[in-house]
Amino acid sequence: MNILGIGGYSHDSAAALVCDGQLVAAVAEERLTRRKHQGGVPRNAVAWCLETAGLTPGDISHIGCYMRPGLRMARRWAYRLGQLVRSPLYSAGYMGYEAFHNAMYVHGMRELRGRATRLHFMEHHPAHAAGAFLTSPFERAALLSIDYVGEFAATWMGIGEGTRIRKLESRNYPHSLGVFYSAITDYLGFLRASDEYKVMGLASYGEPEYLGEFRRIVRVHADGKYNLDLSWFCCHYRPGPQSGYFSRKFLDRFGPPRRKGDPVEERHRNVAASAQKILEEAALALASRLQRATGLRHLCLSGGVALNCSMNGRLRRESPFDDIFIQPASGDDGIAIGAALQLHHRLTGAPRAFVLRDARLGPSFSDGEIRAFLDRAKLTYETPPDLESRVADLLAEGRIVGWFQDRAEFGPRALGARSILADPTRPGMKDLLNSCVKHREEFRPFAPSCLEERASEFFTGCASSPFMLFVYPVEPAQRGRLPAITHVDGTARVQTVAKDVQPRYYRLIEAFEKRRGVPMVLNTSFNVMGEPIVNTPADAVRCFYSTGMDALALGNHVLVKR
Repeated sequence: MNILGIGGYSHDSAAALVCDGQLVAAVAEERLTRRKHQGGVPRNAVAWCLETAGLTPGDISHIGCYMRPGLRMARRWAYRLGQLVRSPLYSAGYMGYEAFHNAMYVHGMRELRGRATRLHFMEHHPAHAAGAFLTSPFERAALLSIDYVGEFAATWMGIGEGTRIRKLESRNYPHSLGVFYSAITDYLGFLRASDEYKVMGLASYGEPEYLGEFRRIVRVHADGKYNLDLSWFCCHYRPGPQSGYFSRKFLDRFGPPRRKGDPVEERHRNVAASAQKILEEAALALASRLQRATGLRHLCLSGGVALNCSMNGRLRRESPFDDIFIQPASGDDGIAIGAALQLHHRLTGAPRAFVLRDARLGPSFSDGEIRAFLDRAKLTYETPPDLESRVADLLAEGRIVGWFQDRAEFGPRALGARSILADPTRPGMKDLLNSCVKHREEFRPFAPSCLEERASEFFTGCASSPFMLFVYPVEPAQRGRLPAITHVDGTARVQTVAKDVQPRYYRLIEAFEKRRGVPMVLNTSFNVMGEPIVNTPADAVRCFYSTGMDALALGNHVLVKR
């Protein structure tokens, strides 16, 4: 049975294909259209998934979609009707938008059907949870999904057993940790539903000066529940006076919002630090409540907020769970996987067939295709007999190298398939990458890719972290050796590399260790700020020549700037 899963629509749309219980392909629409956070119907992603598997639309039996539109509209209309007196024009306009949005969504999903294809609209948070649980190594696990909002729930808790998912409780909009963190993102002059990771990075440069006030904004209770004090917000009923989210009360206390391009001041850093701290406290309280309710030792975490690696690291260190699994695309794009797998198990009753250890589910290009492209473009390149040693030599010389190999990763992290690599031991490398290659804010950190069995020597408590979704403290004795990947707070967002999963990337890191003495490389996504990660050889070459990279390993071939 062939099942398509569709994730996202308002943003980050994606498609995934499950054939007889196996996850065959998954790709975000943005990788193909080259528009970051591309929403809408993922027609290109669907077409690529079908082409990869040699299928036509008529070969698809079922399509699982990421939202139940009727439930979404009913719940959101009911809420907006309650706000009509307070904000009649905005509420009426929003209700009209919801009706239009839902109609377009349903129409777009119907366009994807073949003649015999059945369409299924899946509930948002259970599909999030399925994307984590049904790809995890756990037979039984507690499930926690946190995002901006689904149909109307913002936080959802449940239990996974075998292939079944059962809800325990939820917290509805506007009491949303995702709304809160997006509001802070907007207040700090970044793009909401996109740049939340910048707030996380900036937080380490500040002090939680405003934590007392933020504990009144996000009220975490002794039983693990939370609620927002809505007097600090106005986004739930109308746009704000200066920021789209906050009421006059918030602006009077914390000052005017930062505008894009303005200098980042101490006040901004401290707001970020305070917001990050209260998010972590709320997540820890939720995790503790969930563990008490279930008695289980394993947690599957999902939703857009699960991309907050600092929060995840603290959950792994301090929560009562023994282990935590997060799939690499935990945002709305990853619902494509959850919807397809949940539907497969519901329809077939079959047991789970795999554990997700490798995020490389996207497009790939053969050596012949890469050589043909390079020759057509009349580019000078070499084909070394030992690619890994050649690239390790370049890295050891202080060169910055683009690394384009195998299938593209699914999710927002570059994990050794579409990566920019550098030497983590070199002082000044972080600033050089931020200014000359990535063209991004100077406070943004870089991550290491480390041999899995060596990670605990360098990162406190680090075991397996294949998807770069957990922050760990760098061992104090190692921080001086690793200036380019050690964040200002002494932590790093670690990817562990397993030999049996990524053999070529593993060999490269082994070769680099022989030259520089550390079993890791600096790894950042192969793109510049504001663009999706590169997808094709042409994308890679364009990015290479438009930035300060020194070399590009494109499949078996190497281009070096002279």
